[in-house]
Amino acid sequence: MSEENNAMQPQGKGLAIGGFILSLVGLIFTSVVMAIVMANMMTGGGKGLAYFWVVLCLASVALSVMGMMKLGKTGGKKGLAIAGMIIGIVATIWAVLALLGLSAMEGMANEVGADALNELNNSLNQLNELN
Repeated sequence: MSEENNAMQPQGKGLAIGGFILSLVGLIFTSVVMAIVMANMMTGGGKGLAYFWVVLCLASVALSVMGMMKLGKTGGKKGLAIAGMIIGIVATIWAVLALLGLSAMEGMANEVGADALNELNNSLNQLNELN
């Protein structure tokens, strides 16, 4: 009897729920994670957490799509999987844009830092000439 119930129940609901929750987490916390990454970069750290976050958002899309495909084959409702996929795509785009912004900020900071260092050296040389 229990085998008959398993065969009739739609499969993939867990994947859809997991993808939906992961996509919500990805969308809601992207700004916080990127702020942490920016603070880390200011203290000399890298962008590893930002890359991980982009992969996490991509994983939410993949889980939602896999859940949607399984639910489609077994006749289940795909609403949660579709919502997870859409939110995951938005979260992925947001995370990628934030990562690109951080990379641009890092490049500009390196240029400005080099210019400021040159100005400081020039000013110190002028002070030494006055003495």
